[in-house]
Amino acid sequence: MIKVDFLLFGVIIWGIYSYYVFARLKRNNRIALIGGITLHILFNGARWQLFPAYFLSVTLILLNKNSGKTVKYLISTAFCFSFVLPNIVPIISFPDPEGPHETGSLIHHWVDEGREEWFTPENNNDKRQFMVQIWYPGINQEKSERLPFLDNLNARAKTIAAAGSFPSFLAMHLDLIKTNSSLNIQPDPTAGPMPILIISHGITGMRQLHTSLAERFASNGYAVFALDHTYDANISVFPDGFIADYRSEITGNPDSVNIRRRQINTRVSDLRFIMDQLEQIQSGSIRHPLNGYLDLDRIGITGHSFGGSTAALTGNNDKRVKAVSVIDGWMNPLPDDLIRKGIDLPYLYMGRPSWTDSDYPSSPSISEDLHKNNTGPSHHIIIKETRHLNFCDAPLFTPIGKYLVEIGDINRKRSVALVNQLSLEFFDKYLRLKPSELLSGSVVISEFIISNK
Repeated sequence: MIKVDFLLFGVIIWGIYSYYVFARLKRNNRIALIGGITLHILFNGARWQLFPAYFLSVTLILLNKNSGKTVKYLISTAFCFSFVLPNIVPIISFPDPEGPHETGSLIHHWVDEGREEWFTPENNNDKRQFMVQIWYPGINQEKSERLPFLDNLNARAKTIAAAGSFPSFLAMHLDLIKTNSSLNIQPDPTAGPMPILIISHGITGMRQLHTSLAERFASNGYAVFALDHTYDANISVFPDGFIADYRSEITGNPDSVNIRRRQINTRVSDLRFIMDQLEQIQSGSIRHPLNGYLDLDRIGITGHSFGGSTAALTGNNDKRVKAVSVIDGWMNPLPDDLIRKGIDLPYLYMGRPSWTDSDYPSSPSISEDLHKNNTGPSHHIIIKETRHLNFCDAPLFTPIGKYLVEIGDINRKRSVALVNQLSLEFFDKYLRLKPSELLSGSVVISEFIISNK
């Protein structure tokens, strides 16, 4: 719960105590309850998780006398429900990025004028366009308000719920969640030149699902670029109000791997376009707050699920990439010849123990073959008791997530922390030449099964 919630529950508890002890609510109790509800709605807005608490407050205000044990029992039951619900679906705080820098963020709409949009054959003039978010080390001199986790929630709630197979109202509080980043703050000149990390999300994913990872890197001196792969993302909301919906649904299609193999080339082109933009930003051809701050000789790419195979193929195809991390990657779409010859640059795979509950149980064996065949430094790490969504920010949003979506039995905050720390140490090792205790095995992590070569 957030601070304003505790104020509301404080006056509710006081009201219940008074009702139990004095068999009625005194005038000051009623005033406190009315004030608690009013202040909560004014400062935080009404939200569905607290409707039982609002109802309980009004009930206490209206009660004139002790109505016996039954009423007390109902009040106690209602209070328990009122308290539990906002803790099951809370307003979360993102993990502390733990770096020396404040974290800034920028959001851009970029258009690749050189490519036709293949998802919209009905429009011959449609160009490939993206929403791109940047996180970077900054100076927050004015202590600007922290950036919300999501924008345009009215448009996003239904599709987020559909991706997780839960009712849309369960997502309606997400715009109240604040990140650790501030919008449009000045870059920190002491952090330059900044190594670069590019993040590719999975099918039905979105750039925001890797916010804690991006903030961890930015706070530690990286410039991080994450895009929504348009029509492949949950949705993309553009500045003019246009919404690019999800058009990649092929679940159950017997030819899904071949379809994704064609699609992965589009995703690779997306990431290469991002790198083209970085070159123009660094040179000054594009006027940008990060002009002159980027280190184009230290570019790393990471991705989750289909974003993992996207990252691997991009790193193989583009020599600007100096290190690749695959996060529980769906490896089936990778070309067979790439698996056979391996990747000749620093490589990390981290993932769950088993894909037997998925449509692609062969994915782990493919990742193991790639690891064996890689000619550059290669690390293959399994994290015990994880499932697919333990490798993004999804576990943070509710303690009951494992009963709703693909989240494993590992402590939900622990899994996010391990993924973020392992990712940072890998790229620090190969982009900054820093030693890694996790990769070397000098620090033993009980959840890790490590294979290095």
